[in-house]
Amino acid sequence: MSRTQLAVWMSFPSRHYTPWARNQGWIMLGVAALVHLVVSLVIAMGKDSQWSEVLLAPFCLTGLFWGLGLLFVLGARGARRRDHAEAPAREKALAVWERLYYCARDNVAFEPGVGVSFHPGETREYIFGFRGRAI
Repeated sequence: MSRTQLAVWMSFPSRHYTPWARNQGWIMLGVAALVHLVVSLVIAMGKDSQWSEVLLAPFCLTGLFWGLGLLFVLGARGARRRDHAEAPAREKALAVWERLYYCARDNVAFEPGVGVSFHPGETREYIFGFRGRAI
């Protein structure tokens, strides 16, 4: 077993996203609004432009960005709600994880005083609530 694999097993599980990714939807909506405004102004400067053309024609260029931006914003809202719901469980898991030790001789991880040892690959299961199970 490599040290890198052991480090992956024994590290506290992180979320599978980067925090700045939560704002990508708002950024995309802002860029779509800016491009929409510029294209609308260019169309409005034409000789025979109708208001319906000025407002609706730019959606041919920006419609995809509006849709994806809205999708990203709604997805980030759901992720924030899930993070808020999981916060107490993650705090408890972190408290358990901070008390874990690794024995290199036996290649097991354990929590002093609990009396249960487990393979380092099972760290995630142990810290998230399965610590009473004997392995």
